[in-house]
Amino acid sequence: MSKKKTHFTIVSSAELEELRRDRERLNALESCCWDVRFDSHSNGMDGDYSISIEIIGHYEGKPHERVMGENYNENLRAAIDQALTAEAYPPERPEYDQYGNPERRRA
Repeated sequence: MSKKKTHFTIVSSAELEELRRDRERLNALESCCWDVRFDSHSNGMDGDYSISIEIIGHYEGKPHERVMGENYNENLRAAIDQALTAEAYPPERPEYDQYGNPERRRA
């Protein structure tokens, strides 16, 4: 005789939607083979640090590593969302020219 499940976790529709968005974010990280990089920066003399997050894509053409999304407020979800909504695919940051070489900015 099989035992029926008697305990269920009830979540609101808003919580369910947020869980679905998190699943989409994880699926994108996995399917696109993106890296998540955390970097810590000192906030000065007060001894505090802030953490920046970058979502990195890997490509055969130059530049081989491209920042797809970034967030400097320690919000991983926001960085992934930015990578998911990048305008161009593969997105290129403006500091690279059409050949993948770093652009020299004019003063």
